[in-house]
Amino acid sequence: MFFWGALLLFGLAAAWPRVRPMRTASGPMLQDAYLWQRDWNDHVKQSISEHASSFRQLAVLHAEVRWTDQGEPLRHVALDFDTLRQTGQEIGLCLRIGSFSGPFHEEDERTRWLVNICQSMLAEANDHSMTVAEIQIDFDCAESKLSGYMQWIQAIRVAIAPTPLVITALPSWLDRASFRSLIEKVDAYVLQVHSVTPPKSYGQAVTLCDPEAAKRAVERAGGFGMPFRVALPTYGYLMAFDEKSKFVGLSAETLPTHWPLISTVEEAWSEPEAIVELIRTWQHQRPECMEGLIWFRLPVVGDRMNWSWPTLAAVRDGRVPQAKWECDLRTSEQGTVEVFLKNSGEANGKPPKAVRVFWEKARLVAGDAVEGFEFQSGSHEAWFLSGSQSYGTDFRPDQEKPIGWLALDSPAKLHSELLREATALGF
Repeated sequence: MFFWGALLLFGLAAAWPRVRPMRTASGPMLQDAYLWQRDWNDHVKQSISEHASSFRQLAVLHAEVRWTDQGEPLRHVALDFDTLRQTGQEIGLCLRIGSFSGPFHEEDERTRWLVNICQSMLAEANDHSMTVAEIQIDFDCAESKLSGYMQWIQAIRVAIAPTPLVITALPSWLDRASFRSLIEKVDAYVLQVHSVTPPKSYGQAVTLCDPEAAKRAVERAGGFGMPFRVALPTYGYLMAFDEKSKFVGLSAETLPTHWPLISTVEEAWSEPEAIVELIRTWQHQRPECMEGLIWFRLPVVGDRMNWSWPTLAAVRDGRVPQAKWECDLRTSEQGTVEVFLKNSGEANGKPPKAVRVFWEKARLVAGDAVEGFEFQSGSHEAWFLSGSQSYGTDFRPDQEKPIGWLALDSPAKLHSELLREATALGF
């Protein structure tokens, strides 16, 4: 009995991923960022020029594979290597691979095709005099298929040597017996601690990055002793619900027109406060093999479902960003006073409940509100109130909107104040 029990325990120990005692580090971390745009317009180039130097390197989406029976499975992203080269920094080139359940073979046609893609990515960068720090593979691999995925990895790593090969990994992979063998075939990996589980109905909380789960995953990864970075989210999703509050779908951009009748749209965002907590934790103590962070993704003007640059800059530095409000009163050539509201802070924020504009002696002739605000007036004051439409819309950092106008019968010195609470209103 003892013999068979010992043999069983030995077999379980052999099958379970081997975890080493974790050595720790502290202090500042290296920080990289993903650039995941598929269309390189002027805003993308501007973001690279202005912000790439804030990171050690950019990991740039260069090609995307989708295993479907319809259309070309490969999408090539046309990079502007001139813009990248002007930053003077190395880059990582990313290959995104959609879901595939197998079979996997190290020398079959599919594997050779993926190898050729990676070699072509490198050759294109070399032709433009770019130094490639790594090829990164982002594959939607099922946990049960990690051993098969290894066949691709082995072939690609040999083909692109000496360029380092990096893969992305999910926390759920860490408990698979094949995970250690997989990461031993690459130079490093990126642990993605962000994801979204669609809600079943309206009102259900959605978390893109659970800080406690992220800490547990990093601690677990540290036990393997293999170099890794942690990918942190900067993005948000639109969540659509039908008239019965049933979940319809998620979108990172605009709502698709083919979805059924939509009654309610909510937003789910990566919370800056939670991410700052993680950064402070890991600066205090983290696994020694955790090389740093990589942000998903670099802010680009026009990318509405992503943090703006001031927000990411604050969080990156371990500071919780805040919205900050200013009211600007501008007199037009016609003599009317235009009222503008601006968020001059570092975070998205909902507008104040009310903006009060007041003066002496002059008489109000006319006035109105715009952008979903409501207008009320007194003898020497006017109120611009956040209605349900305006209050449900966040202002991004540096965003300014007109909220109304006034016309007085004579010139007057105007003043303004902002009220955050409805209880502070005078009516």
